[in-house]
Amino acid sequence: MMKPNFQQITRKELKKYILAHPTDDEAIRKLFINRRNPNSKVYPYSYDLPYEEVEAIFKEKLNKVDD
Repeated sequence: MMKPNFQQITRKELKKYILAHPTDDEAIRKLFINRRNPNSKVYPYSYDLPYEEVEAIFKEKLNKVDD
């Protein structure tokens, strides 16, 4: 399967792709760093959170429809 062009797909399509390919670092970086809303609230990473809790936060954020 060919990767989609992350520059051309919508944010919603990118989220759907990441849910299907959760280990694709390039896609994740594109969504959370390159396409981040500049007005979004920034939360510092808590190194005390268990991995499972961090993963649940990301999954909840990915499942949110904001497009």
